[in-house]
Amino acid sequence: MQSKINIQENILNNLRQLPPKNQQEVLEFTEKLRQRVETTPERLTIRQIAKLPLAQRHEYLAQFIPQTAQDFHNDPELTEFAVLDTAEWDTGND
Repeated sequence: MQSKINIQENILNNLRQLPPKNQQEVLEFTEKLRQRVETTPERLTIRQIAKLPLAQRHEYLAQFIPQTAQDFHNDPELTEFAVLDTAEWDTGND
């Protein structure tokens, strides 16, 4: 794997060889990439989450609740369990 300095040097060398129009595209791409990195929450492991104080744990996990709820309602592998919430079961053992 290349070192950070070599990667940066290679990017700059390639960038300098591009025409201005393409340099503008690279600039726009890197700005979008930087914004995505800035807005993407840090992903913690289960162990790291478990070590957080309870309030911080709840705060961290809250950001994932909307997507988890959406997945639960839309993912076929998860929605099959929704029937357990509403259906009355007849096990024949009553």
